[in-house]
Amino acid sequence: MSSFAFKHKSTAHVGHNVSHAKNKTKRKFRYNLHTVTVVVDGIKQKMRVPSRVLKTLKQSGLTTHWRKPE
Repeated sequence: MSSFAFKHKSTAHVGHNVSHAKNKTKRKFRYNLHTVTVVVDGIKQKMRVPSRVLKTLKQSGLTTHWRKPE
């Protein structure tokens, strides 16, 4: 099996929650993860990928859910 993996940090960005009184507390901007089935070397694998990666997978035709029209 090939080493086909999308690696990303556990949190996308770090910022602040700001209350009405302007109190700031730390918060995390998390990735919008989706579970998708990907065909790699003829083998189906389930992966959790961010939305941006899912878009590129759909365009390249690697997912089993959508094929690029020819």
